[in-house]
Amino acid sequence: MGRTGIYLLVILSIVVGAAVVTDAIVVTDRERMDEFIDSVTGKVSDSRIDGALSYANPTKVPIELVHEGQRRKYGDRNASRLKPDARKALASLEGSRLHLIQESVSLDGERARIALRLRTSSGLANTVFDLQRQGDEWLLRRVIVN
Repeated sequence: MGRTGIYLLVILSIVVGAAVVTDAIVVTDRERMDEFIDSVTGKVSDSRIDGALSYANPTKVPIELVHEGQRRKYGDRNASRLKPDARKALASLEGSRLHLIQESVSLDGERARIALRLRTSSGLANTVFDLQRQGDEWLLRRVIVN
């Protein structure tokens, strides 16, 4: 292998290395959606609930929760009620496991929709999460549980 071959090998190594590092550093929107799905599935615990609620910031993006035909909106005035209300609503599932059966993720610019079918100890649940991008983060704007 001549000197030119060694230079090409070094340049190729640098390019491949840079591509690998860039891929590891850059988090795509789809990867963020997968992280969200991971935060709302699995064993229901305080830390898992906190992880899911980290995607909610009613002071930045008002959030609407729809459950069993009832709608509840959280914004600037009642943002502090979201966490206690969510914990109360999920109390019956504490310690149980939410198994992901099916998922659908659609990204459209600054908005995303994640539809999940979950198996719970009580049966099947269909959930839809609408998110909105705010800078580098995705925040919940609507959650529908059927």
